[in-house]
Amino acid sequence: MVAVTYYSSIVTTRHELILVVDDEPDIRAVVRGILEPKGYTVLDTGDPHQALRWAAQQPVDLLLTDVIMPLMKGTELAQRFQALSPETKVMLMSAYKVTEITASGRPFIAKPFLPDALVERVRQALGPPSSFGRKPPPRPS
Repeated sequence: MVAVTYYSSIVTTRHELILVVDDEPDIRAVVRGILEPKGYTVLDTGDPHQALRWAAQQPVDLLLTDVIMPLMKGTELAQRFQALSPETKVMLMSAYKVTEITASGRPFIAKPFLPDALVERVRQALGPPSSFGRKPPPRPS
């Protein structure tokens, strides 16, 4: 395994919880490696059903999901997740051009992406930070 370090000029002190769902462990690791140093709390799974269980357990600020996965399409996961957690924002990612992405009207980032591009798109998807701030949420067991 090769260790990769990402440097970014974008700085944030936010503590939002981002749930990353992708069937590729390397993509989840890269996303975690980009977002955690920026102050985001990141949970990840390759199982959309696990993501839905987490939706019922704790608030998630952003669901960042791949569109093409073997167990469930990301667009279906997004709909089901928001039915359980309507306040959760959603951003899709994919290495493929998929008509469902455009039709969904959801924020999107194409893979591969640059670290700064991911951080910026996540910030845009989350919207302006709360002036109250909050502590990072606990990790589900």
